[in-house]
Amino acid sequence: MLRTIIMALVLLGSSWAQASAPRLADQAREITLKNGMRVVLVKRGQAPKIAAGWVAHVGSANERPGITGISHLFEHMMFKGTPTIGAKDPELDAQIRKQLDDIRAKMFRIERSFRDKVRRGLAESLTDPALETPEYKALKKQFAELVQKQRDNMVKDEFDKIYTEAGASGMNAFTNQDMTVYFIQVPKNKLELWFWMESERLLHPVFREFYSERDVVYEERRMRTESTPTGVQDEVFESLFWRGHPYGWPVVGWPSDIASITRQQAEAYYDQYYAANNLTAVIVGDFDEQQAEQLAEKYFGRLHGNAQPPEDVVTLRTPQNGEVVYEAEVDDNASATLAYHTTAFDGADDPALGVLASILSGRTGRLYKALQLEQKLATQTWASADGRKYDGVFEVYAQGGAETAPETLRDALLAVIEDIKKNGVTEEEIQRVRNQRAAGKYRGLKDPFRLMITLLYVDGLRDWKVIDKRYEKINKVSPADVQAVARKYLTPDNLAVKLYRRKAGAQDDPDFAALAGDQKAQARQMWTQIKQLPKEKLPEVLGKLQAARGQAPEAMQPVIDVLIKKMQARTQEH
Repeated sequence: MLRTIIMALVLLGSSWAQASAPRLADQAREITLKNGMRVVLVKRGQAPKIAAGWVAHVGSANERPGITGISHLFEHMMFKGTPTIGAKDPELDAQIRKQLDDIRAKMFRIERSFRDKVRRGLAESLTDPALETPEYKALKKQFAELVQKQRDNMVKDEFDKIYTEAGASGMNAFTNQDMTVYFIQVPKNKLELWFWMESERLLHPVFREFYSERDVVYEERRMRTESTPTGVQDEVFESLFWRGHPYGWPVVGWPSDIASITRQQAEAYYDQYYAANNLTAVIVGDFDEQQAEQLAEKYFGRLHGNAQPPEDVVTLRTPQNGEVVYEAEVDDNASATLAYHTTAFDGADDPALGVLASILSGRTGRLYKALQLEQKLATQTWASADGRKYDGVFEVYAQGGAETAPETLRDALLAVIEDIKKNGVTEEEIQRVRNQRAAGKYRGLKDPFRLMITLLYVDGLRDWKVIDKRYEKINKVSPADVQAVARKYLTPDNLAVKLYRRKAGAQDDPDFAALAGDQKAQARQMWTQIKQLPKEKLPEVLGKLQAARGQAPEAMQPVIDVLIKKMQARTQEH
């Protein structure tokens, strides 16, 4: 699954990584089970529901060519139930899974010749019907019949239904380069249900519909990448920017890899990265700590740990040694992105880079003032400091109108950066960032769900305990520190430029026409995610979106209104 639209709204504008506020170390308690799994408990009195989740410290960076996308595929698999949840006849289900494995093994052997023919130019693609031999067609037919037999034996979405009938809500997950996170909110009196359900799917994974689920992943890739205005081009740019690094392939995986992953490969990957000592659980809400600790021992204590830690990601980025420029035509307005290699999360320069991004971003930021207010070149601008587990990137972005030259936007962005490198920033700008981040942190600590996601996310990158240290480091960032990191990292030899021109005749969605540039981009991204949901899920998500509108920031409300309109229209389609 993708991050839900509700999650995107909850996290929008969250500033968990900075400013002075109560220390999390004084509010959270971590316990480590004998199998190595860590459980973080945070009491929040009188919260109506408990926010609970867990992170597997594995993402697409842990993959290798041939099995790219396997981490994301697991995200799908973990919602398929257990031997006793999700199947009418568990024994029949097990038999079918074994038969499917056997048939796929035979098909894989034949598909080796398919790949050879594609490589030699004797076929257009692996899906070319002309490649299929009579033997392959017979196996394909057997496979389809078994898949249907398996589906007839399934209790669809039973894992979700058990939670929903118990009053839980918001069950979802997301995968990125560094982690896979699963989360939900449950009533206070259903905490034991959560422990049992989560430990069951970890202890007894079945990978039901493993091969057929790849079709869902293909569709997700189509919606996320191929059907978006710049998705395919962005994927190419990421590969250029992260040349030779595991961040260079997409989280969803390369299509040919997804098609070739076997259930045996998946089981080996699962055993290594979903071992108890590679997991961290977080519980935030109104619960009895002693009882929670006992439940953790009772249920999560059943999980298996590994004597050996998971394999490390050993590939380090090689210096770029020269500017990289990628140009493309897209079904969108012209834009320019400047991407610079930086450092991993929690690096020595990470706090100053984060402050620099904030000084550049927002309606009080330098990019907005220079490119949108003064020069009137751009309709949208932003900057981000993205420190990941194994490396980092600093980006500045500007989008203009249909006739804007992307080189003009690039030059304007470079001028703002060069001004900071030459003249620095002011103490007033840094203090404004501190104030904004302090307010964001307060909101983040107050909301149990957001706090739970924050703890899981930071633990997926490093360790949740670094949050307090990052607050302290941010408060010590000086104007000289910001100027120093700008001079150190924002250099031509460290730069990759992405220039997009609008294709002739490209059509924009008329529903988004009235939105401002940044609102339009957010609406497009969220609508892309919504379109991937099954139609039967739309009424539920629509209701949550309507309920969330009143609590959303004012700038987000027009975006929500457009999404509600489009969802209502889609639910009425036949």
